[in-house]
Amino acid sequence: MKAIIYSNHGSRGDIQPYLALAYALNQAGHTAVLAGPQRFGTFAAEYGVEFAPLNDEMMDLHARRDVQEILMNNDAPTPEQMKLRQTLADEMVPRLYPIILREMWEAASDGADMIVYSHSSRQAIHQIAERLGVPHVLAPLYPHFVPSRDYPAGVGLASGPDNLADHERAAREPLDARTHAMVTSWRAETLGLPPREDEMEWRYYPDGTPTPVIHGFSPHVLKHSEDWPEWVHTTGFWSLPAQASWQPPAELLRFLDDGEAPVFVGFGSMLGLDPEGVGRTVLEAVRNTGNRAIVVEGWGGIKITESADDVFVAHDVPYDWLFPRVRAAVHAGGTGTHNAAILAGIPQVSCPFHREQLMWAEYLEEIGVAPAPIQLRDLTAENLTAAIRTATTDPAIARRVAELAEKVGDDDGCGTAVRVLEKIHANHGGSTS
Repeated sequence: MKAIIYSNHGSRGDIQPYLALAYALNQAGHTAVLAGPQRFGTFAAEYGVEFAPLNDEMMDLHARRDVQEILMNNDAPTPEQMKLRQTLADEMVPRLYPIILREMWEAASDGADMIVYSHSSRQAIHQIAERLGVPHVLAPLYPHFVPSRDYPAGVGLASGPDNLADHERAAREPLDARTHAMVTSWRAETLGLPPREDEMEWRYYPDGTPTPVIHGFSPHVLKHSEDWPEWVHTTGFWSLPAQASWQPPAELLRFLDDGEAPVFVGFGSMLGLDPEGVGRTVLEAVRNTGNRAIVVEGWGGIKITESADDVFVAHDVPYDWLFPRVRAAVHAGGTGTHNAAILAGIPQVSCPFHREQLMWAEYLEEIGVAPAPIQLRDLTAENLTAAIRTATTDPAIARRVAELAEKVGDDDGCGTAVRVLEKIHANHGGSTS
């Protein structure tokens, strides 16, 4: 079986679960091609996964200070920020989206037996499967794309009694006229498909068969809703194993051996408005609690400018190696990071940059493995000190962390997802080999 996997346009944490799924398919004897932002091609190559690069100029915007301010205040943007957001969309979307659409087709144009895709561009990608005459499977990392009383109809939206009606409205809400026109043109001119009244309807195949869904999160973290039909599968998180060739630096090993387990702090590929100021705040808070720290600076959300015996600074360390060796994890709330912390059985403190991360942070508090989140824009030494102290000393959090680690450790997210995809392929007349 050859599967094309289309991942989100986002940070490394958004891409990594789909790389894990592609790697698992390859390990099971299939062929997987990962289509994603071109900057992650080297990352895919490290795992021997064939990669189809997609234009990622939109991601470069995240390095701009004014855009970072929009992202960090997207729950209450100022009029100036709303105007800038619209200006950027008007300038970039008409130029870049047709390129991405073309590249998404090129990734599959040599043929495939199945199309697997994240929620990003879901109104378009399923049409590639229609062109090839193969099954397509929606593979979101969030529970918001299948109607349910338990979850709202969008990431970061409030849940309520009208969830089901909201889902139906969201699914039927048309794309904006400009995007709709671009997809319609691409369907006709690039895919060579005839017009179809419900061509944007990703929830069903053209014959009315429901689109299968595989959820890339643990049912122990977010429950599998009783509302969901049998074609929706909550498989567990898709974890990417550390490279066997990776070895920890000797200095890191010495730091770990020289004292009690430290607190991890890192914001992954998030970019911050004041990384040096965040670094000073974090160190003050960690020291206030009497802890040492390992700070992973990542792409620039935090930067440490001082040298001290109680802090070790690294650029990148595999979380599945590091987290079992630390006392707690302070992070932005991304999917990969919080799942790694759950698996390691350590408490967490979430400092989300934007609303998707805030959603996860609120779930972590709800299931009892973290104190209330602190949005990064509101971070102070005082509130972070209190959060770290709660995370590391609250016996209820310690019990819940241990219980959840045992349950999630029994998940086989990638293995389950591969078996589901094999069955879908076989049911459509294909061989699983």
